[in-house]
Amino acid sequence: MDWGAEDAIAIAGTGFSGVAVGLQLMRALPAGGTLCVLGREPQPGRGVAYGTACDSHLLNVPAGRLGWDPQDEGGFARWLVAAGREVQPADFVPRCWMADYLQAQWDQGLAAARARGVRVQTGLSGLRSLRRLHHGWHLETDDGRTGQAAQVLLATGHLPPQAPSLGLGGDWQAPGFWPDPWQRPADWAPAPDAEVLLVGSGLTAVDLIIELRDRGHRGRIHLVSRRGQMPQPHRVAEARPRPGLQPVARLGADLHPRAALAEVRAWVREAEAEGLDWRDVMASLRAGTPRLWQRLSLRDRQQFLRHLQPWWDTHRHRMAPALWQRLQDDRAAGGLLSWTGRLAGVQPAEDGTGWRVTVQPRGGGVAQTLQVQAVVNCTGPSGRLRDARDPLLAELRERGLLSADALGLGLLVDAEHRPLDCCGVPVEDLYYVGPMLKAQHWEAIAIPELRVHAQQAASSLLARRAALLDEAWAAAA
Repeated sequence: MDWGAEDAIAIAGTGFSGVAVGLQLMRALPAGGTLCVLGREPQPGRGVAYGTACDSHLLNVPAGRLGWDPQDEGGFARWLVAAGREVQPADFVPRCWMADYLQAQWDQGLAAARARGVRVQTGLSGLRSLRRLHHGWHLETDDGRTGQAAQVLLATGHLPPQAPSLGLGGDWQAPGFWPDPWQRPADWAPAPDAEVLLVGSGLTAVDLIIELRDRGHRGRIHLVSRRGQMPQPHRVAEARPRPGLQPVARLGADLHPRAALAEVRAWVREAEAEGLDWRDVMASLRAGTPRLWQRLSLRDRQQFLRHLQPWWDTHRHRMAPALWQRLQDDRAAGGLLSWTGRLAGVQPAEDGTGWRVTVQPRGGGVAQTLQVQAVVNCTGPSGRLRDARDPLLAELRERGLLSADALGLGLLVDAEHRPLDCCGVPVEDLYYVGPMLKAQHWEAIAIPELRVHAQQAASSLLARRAALLDEAWAAAA
């Protein structure tokens, strides 16, 4: 074995979830404990979300709520001020600042843990394979190094997006088509005056629009989506909801999407009458959303996804006010156009430059033809485990150690964050924290929720570690 130990805990993934669990463990592991950290990112915290080099990519939650520790949500804003960045808790700051913060917290936690005698092994590449031993796990990294651990936590983050159909003649492998917006070359850019088509109109599309404009792109940008909706803006100086506004408590035992929608609309009217607005209602729903989701039947969840999710997503996952204003100005100047419909066909342009894309409007009507140089899939990350191309997840899926939910939103875990196998049984000594918890909690993709799951999973890991050591000592006696 090149690394690890019989009693080690291994974390696979160094995005936010892996960092948050790692910081919890480095704080609590006793002297002599071993923690192994494996990741494909060059530095902790610099995954897809926070590894962006675009300073205009802003966090969509105010800085004052984004500390990695659930007991210190103001830690991020305080760190920014201490680092000489003049911000207020209500400010929406660059996402790359979160990466800087996580790196600083990691370095501090690592030094403190090693000073206490905790063995923390870093610099390991991503985890490629995981095999059960008589006691614990045998692990292999992307570069072929092998190790051993008693427990493994998966923090593998979002799955790549699933490319939608391009219609007749379409091929995502053709030049100028990008099925994954985060797998483009760093210097990728269409001609400055070229027209670009983005499939999807959510936060991923917002990121790409802002990035292109920051790089000086002048051409028109087209958005095509089934509903034609974009994320709503946060308020300037975003505030918490008024104390006492608890609409979740008014939902009875007989919960159905149609009735719940009517209730939410009523709460919005009440909030407006009191000088508040719909954002207060959405914020008040947030803490209770996992319980509401778990109360819905499979059929009701399907109805929600089919009919209500677009409105939920655009009102719940909002953008920073400054970005919203930039998009409004771009739209007013004619540089940003939205189309409600689907792609019906793709053909090479007659002049040999770019592509002719046919858009079929939603509900029928005359199809529109656009000539663009580039088409980028901005439909957002996937949660469908069956489509996972990551070798580790694919292996665990094929061996029946992971099971997906019926709606393809993520994977199933128990209360201790252990994945359920294909028979619905928790996999001993294997844990998961990350956005695929959305399958059971719905709210599980943002820092305020993920940091709580990270803390809970760390507690489960530590309790299990103590039990394993007790068993080993009893066997030795």
